[in-house]
Amino acid sequence: MKDFIIDEDLLILKEDFTIQDADQQNIEHLLLSQKGSYKEFPILGVGIKKYINSPDATSRLRLENEIDKQLTYDNFYVKTLDVNDLQNIRIDGNY
Repeated sequence: MKDFIIDEDLLILKEDFTIQDADQQNIEHLLLSQKGSYKEFPILGVGIKKYINSPDATSRLRLENEIDKQLTYDNFYVKTLDVNDLQNIRIDGNY
């Protein structure tokens, strides 16, 4: 999906907004945002920070389910999803 690229601020090249492939950026924003962060879509957002410090397997299963649900809600087709290593979550799929 092509979209504006945000790198601390909107990325501007040649006096215009930069539009590039933004799939990775969209997934990152979705994982970091809390429900209610997007006023137009109040149920969008994973809120991954609340799962990071939880050591139990139940939280990881909930996290995996929540990521899958939120990406699907954002029209992302999830092929594979691996949250066993919270420092290196693997998501394969496409918009």
